[in-house]
Amino acid sequence: MAAILQVIAGVVFVFTLLSIVVTEVNLLIARATKLRAKNLRKAINQIIEDPVIRAKVYTHPLIQLVKADPIAPSQRISREEAEKVANSSIGTVDWIDPQTFVDVVLNTIKAEADQQIFGSLLNVIDGMPAGPERRGLRVMVNRVVTTGQGMKELRNSLPYVQDRRYRNALTEIVNQIDEDVSLLGLEPTSNVALMAGIKQIEHPKLRNALATVMYSAESMEAARGNLETWFNNSMNRASATYAARMKSLSMVVALAFALVLNIDALNIARSLWEDPAQRQAISSELSYSVQSGELQSQVDRAVSTEGDEFRANQVESGSPIEDAVGTGAEIAHQLQDIQDLSLPFGWTLQNVAGQPAALNDPNNLWNYFPDNNPDGWLGLLAGKFLGIAATVIAAAQGAPFWFGIVNRILRR
Repeated sequence: MAAILQVIAGVVFVFTLLSIVVTEVNLLIARATKLRAKNLRKAINQIIEDPVIRAKVYTHPLIQLVKADPIAPSQRISREEAEKVANSSIGTVDWIDPQTFVDVVLNTIKAEADQQIFGSLLNVIDGMPAGPERRGLRVMVNRVVTTGQGMKELRNSLPYVQDRRYRNALTEIVNQIDEDVSLLGLEPTSNVALMAGIKQIEHPKLRNALATVMYSAESMEAARGNLETWFNNSMNRASATYAARMKSLSMVVALAFALVLNIDALNIARSLWEDPAQRQAISSELSYSVQSGELQSQVDRAVSTEGDEFRANQVESGSPIEDAVGTGAEIAHQLQDIQDLSLPFGWTLQNVAGQPAALNDPNNLWNYFPDNNPDGWLGLLAGKFLGIAATVIAAAQGAPFWFGIVNRILRR
């Protein structure tokens, strides 16, 4: 391998290892601060702006985004109580399946409307003698409630109810439902309970948003699809926001390591260029790490933990302390790998007055004081700034990016 390629490969090797460390530290910070879960709650806060609906969704057994007792969809609570519940301590769930979210939201929105619109109808049917007739009517009403379709078929079946008392009672209730639906400004064939539930939402922005999303839905299945698309679009924006925050965090973490350990990309490149033996040793170490699969394994592990997502009701693999200890061990292992490269890392503080050649050492903090090195401190400082900046920007790109470049270099 040509000398220049060996230098580039060595520097990229350092970037890859440091990127893995940064990813592991990011994971440790994100878990400790529940950053992903907080980002999820913030995103859903922007979707569901009605505090009562938000509290019911957050505490639903299938969601459990906050640590609070579940609130039934039809339960009445004040806005103040709802705000308190929704702002309770964040839970461990930081990812929600879109279909689960849709089912919970739809159930929450239409629960009270279902009872108001169809409750009397179901009470009459449940009071009928057991038999095929009652079962058939029950099935038709359940279909209307769950799918939003079948009201016409239910209405057409009522004249065939054998007992006149039940026939008249059911007909009267269905006519009342038609009248109530008409007063709501809805079509009898639409998703009546869902649209009625949306109209009852107090928060105007959420009410208008849901009405717009559901307007074109002719069935409950279509309504689910529209709501899921709306949710996914919101989550994509939330993911982009989270990625940007993690990118910023990566820059901060990389800067901390680069400053503390003095990982200077320019100094590393210069050292490799001037020392053929060291250059060859690093090149051999890189080739072994890639060919043995060790580096690939480290990168894959970092990527998998970075994208780790807790599902609702998923049991974590270990306690937070165990996870932190495990991640800390990985970080220590990666830092040791970087130290083992025997490159010019770390700082020294040594008085080198009267030694002109030593005044150019970028690792000696003594050289950066103007009084100690009046002719060279500014140049050293500028070079150090550029070297550290290059390291920080590189480490924030992520291990997969640099590992891909390593593979391309080795294939030459």
